[in-house]
Amino acid sequence: MVDPLLDLDDSLDILIEEGRISHIAPRIEKEGVLLLEARGKVVVPGLIDMHCHLRDFNEAHKETIATGTRAAAMGGYTTVICEPNTDPPLDTLENLQQWINLAQRDGCVNLHTKVCITKGRKGEKLTNLKALVRRPWVVAATDDGNPVVDDRVMARAFAKAREYELLLTPHCEESPATIQAFRRNNPLIPLPLPEDITRYKREPHYVARELELAEKTAWRVHICHVSMAESLDLIRRARARWVPVTCEATPHHLTVTEKDAIKCGPDAKVNPPLRHKEDVAALRQGLKDGTIDVIASDHAPHTPEEKARGWEKAPMGVIGLETTVGVVLTALVHPGIITLSEAIERMSSNPAKILSLPGGSLAVGKPADITIIDMNKKWVVDPDAFASKGRNTPFKGWRLKGKAYATVVGGKVVMRDGELLV
Repeated sequence: MVDPLLDLDDSLDILIEEGRISHIAPRIEKEGVLLLEARGKVVVPGLIDMHCHLRDFNEAHKETIATGTRAAAMGGYTTVICEPNTDPPLDTLENLQQWINLAQRDGCVNLHTKVCITKGRKGEKLTNLKALVRRPWVVAATDDGNPVVDDRVMARAFAKAREYELLLTPHCEESPATIQAFRRNNPLIPLPLPEDITRYKREPHYVARELELAEKTAWRVHICHVSMAESLDLIRRARARWVPVTCEATPHHLTVTEKDAIKCGPDAKVNPPLRHKEDVAALRQGLKDGTIDVIASDHAPHTPEEKARGWEKAPMGVIGLETTVGVVLTALVHPGIITLSEAIERMSSNPAKILSLPGGSLAVGKPADITIIDMNKKWVVDPDAFASKGRNTPFKGWRLKGKAYATVVGGKVVMRDGELLV
């Protein structure tokens, strides 16, 4: 068992009763109960992905809550936090309730969601955040895929978020709206736009603004998918001033460069884009020194037909629910960049703490959300074998070492040895 919160790394048995962990000891004897043998493997708190797109609604052809949560179970995730950029978006109570109904009906792991900061994710008018705070379903607010361009609107969002005690998880990235805003504010600059705009390098600009607003309002902010060294430096300096900020990075930004993306093609087209090798090195250092709190998949499925349109026309996004454990173990843990305990901290304990969720630990009394990992399992990434509808991964063909062996949600085994049991 490995549990960062308990400072635990030992060979032990776990007894689960009524969906919760009831006893931990070197040897537990109890008749008439299901035995899940994990000898030679590692038992950790259930993994939590706090940045995931499960589509559904009008984009069910890309992914559904049913297929997405089964992909999560295959990847070892017991809890998934969905982004609100669905079609229609989660910007009204009606749309949110429809999502909750689907989650209750089709989900096979724990599900929570974020809601939109602005109506239609257009960055113009705030949603009714007071009405949308439906705990425990709603854990944060974001305009996923779009930064809120207008500083005044974002300032009001921070004020409302503090009033309703709702975490903000802004996306500090480029979007058509940000490019249009640049054109409006800089009408004398001829087309094509300068390279720093067209190549999506304004991430630090938005990171700096969100940090300033977090400092002014004394309210928490979580920066999604940091991809640049400059952004990490801003976050470090803000923390030195006790600004309440956390941040995440994705497996692809921690392992793949823009040159690799060119070789891979549209399946590696993502926003924020894959960066220079210097940025990848900076992210790894940030992961090692604790600046990066969370590893999140940013699972974003698209159909093979959409990704086959070529680099310019293909949508942005890569999938990650079924590859993240293998990539993190192979590229970061086995080489010694971070320890297994540190990886679990960033994939379970920290997300639970940031989102105020009940998981993240194997302590007695906690929900029996458990992931079992085979550290030595060697396998090759084959997207055609995924439970997800998505196939758009930059890791296709990668040889990985380490994979989720079993996923236990609320005491129920939903995946074991590559087989879904739901």
